[in-house]
Amino acid sequence: MTTLTAEELRERDPKRFEREYYKWLEYACDYKWWDYIEDQFKANVADAGVAVQEIAFNLPHSQGGYARFTGTIQVHKWMDANLQGDQTYAEKYPALRLAVEGYGEYAKVERGYYSRDTARVNLEGSCLGNTFPAGIFENIDPDAWDEIVEEQYFSSGLEEAMQDYVNDLCNSLYSDLSEEHEGMTSEDAFIESCECNEVTFEIELEEEAS
Repeated sequence: MTTLTAEELRERDPKRFEREYYKWLEYACDYKWWDYIEDQFKANVADAGVAVQEIAFNLPHSQGGYARFTGTIQVHKWMDANLQGDQTYAEKYPALRLAVEGYGEYAKVERGYYSRDTARVNLEGSCLGNTFPAGIFENIDPDAWDEIVEEQYFSSGLEEAMQDYVNDLCNSLYSDLSEEHEGMTSEDAFIESCECNEVTFEIELEEEAS
């Protein structure tokens, strides 16, 4: 008998290595390994007014993978942070920007109606007709103000733009989770785990068996 490290086992006895590797996979990710990615995701989107309540994902070996999240989006912060063409939404739709901040408008990010693997944005537009002239518009007639806000609301296509934004976030989150999981479950990760935990393997040499 001889004792081998996992790396040596991969070279000397690939079939035995494969069996040991797949046994390790059964418990290798048996904990909340995605905490760091989730925390980073929440931090990265916070400046755009996104408050993430929770994430959900599925990382299959074939098809059907997804990542999504639920939470809220503060609309005025989102308008400050995102572009339509070469201007931010706040610059292009200043009255709407003032109205959504004054009202405290936010969009909900919820699980899709018909599919658990999608995130759906719901912007109710509650600020319409419920705010008063503000900022550079503070001296105009309230009815004229309401008309400007309403026109900018429908011209901006905010809900659709936010949906595209959330879709991109979900795709990015899925990529980050997949990359992390792939690295954690690789053969190299198995070898490293064995080295850290001083795990070795005994095999019977062919010349000894004969």
